[in-house]
Amino acid sequence: MPLAHGVGGSADLPLPLDLVLQAGAATVVLSFLIAAAVWTRPRLAGHPQRPVRTAGKLPGLRMLVLVASLYLVADALAGPRSAANPAAHALFVWLWVGLVPLSALCGPVWRAVNPLRTVFRLLRLPRAGLRPGPGAGVWPGVLWLLAFVWFELVAPHRTDPVVVGCALLGYAAAQLAMAVLRGEEWFARGDCFEVYSELAGRLSPLRRRTPLSGLAAPFPAAYRGAAGPAAFVAVWWGSTVFDSASGSPAWAGFVQRTGHPALSATVALTLVCAGVFLAVRKAARGLDVTASLIPVAAGYTLAHYLSLLVVEGPRGLLLVIQQWGLAPGAAWAVVPLPPVIAGAQVTLILLGHVLGVIVAHDAALAAGARVTAGAPGPAARPMLATLADELPLVLFMIGCTWTGLLLLFVR
Repeated sequence: MPLAHGVGGSADLPLPLDLVLQAGAATVVLSFLIAAAVWTRPRLAGHPQRPVRTAGKLPGLRMLVLVASLYLVADALAGPRSAANPAAHALFVWLWVGLVPLSALCGPVWRAVNPLRTVFRLLRLPRAGLRPGPGAGVWPGVLWLLAFVWFELVAPHRTDPVVVGCALLGYAAAQLAMAVLRGEEWFARGDCFEVYSELAGRLSPLRRRTPLSGLAAPFPAAYRGAAGPAAFVAVWWGSTVFDSASGSPAWAGFVQRTGHPALSATVALTLVCAGVFLAVRKAARGLDVTASLIPVAAGYTLAHYLSLLVVEGPRGLLLVIQQWGLAPGAAWAVVPLPPVIAGAQVTLILLGHVLGVIVAHDAALAAGARVTAGAPGPAARPMLATLADELPLVLFMIGCTWTGLLLLFVR
């Protein structure tokens, strides 16, 4: 059962593709110039946030998510081995795609309802772990995310319900074993879906009164530095870029010539993610710009998977309902209008880049500020010097905007 997504092609665009690319570059440049003119001091850092509720307040919802997860895994392994099984929808649509808009709206929801945390607590496993410690920080989460996107995009038979069920069981067993060793906080840096939700949740307007201030908040100390979060965002974003590129006729022709589709895709996926990571670190020139790339990655993810979420999300829910003998014969036959989806995708990509430019500009101002000994407040670095530091990142974002828009419509 293929879970097709994306837009048909550039013909679906409401405007010519070259005009859309020019508008994308102009939007990024104008947002940078406007921010430079009116945003002259850091405004996002230091705002309080509401704590994530993980205990005592959401027992009913946590148990509901746990029961639903157990049912879907059991159904994947013992249910119908056909397109009538909702296992692939649950993993690839509800969790992987649906978690982004839900977290961007409500905050890091997966930390609050993570069924693995619930199992850990129900089993009364040692909360501090047998060998507590930060270990490699968030890098295990990066590797798990890379393994997941490989499974989603490359692995043979990845939509087979039994394969999905076995993958979920293996993932749960590995995560619980590491949590026993490192303690419950392992999930915050080792469970890629919890890290994924945490980063997207920084966009939430419900967690903080000042919009975007979550993107200026420091990463948890357990992440151990800026390279790990940057690598996580690179895999998140890079995998979506690869998914778009792998749908192009050029990629299809290349794979046909090599004769090794899985090997070619594995190498290409790894290289794209590594290339994005190196580009981000190089363009940053010493600045930590990881947070500014979160709205870019979230916008591109929503744009890329928008049609998948609209079409396959409700269809998966209908499959679950029909397994219980309800709504027999009902079908979700909604077909979004391609021009509407294309317009929404362009808007999401441009919005993500505009927010990214603003957050990066604020981070550059904050990094340029210095506290003068004995002075009551920060003294700003010359504005031109700060803008010069931002220039490579702006050029990088223009390139990303073009790439993102172009890849959406190469199919």
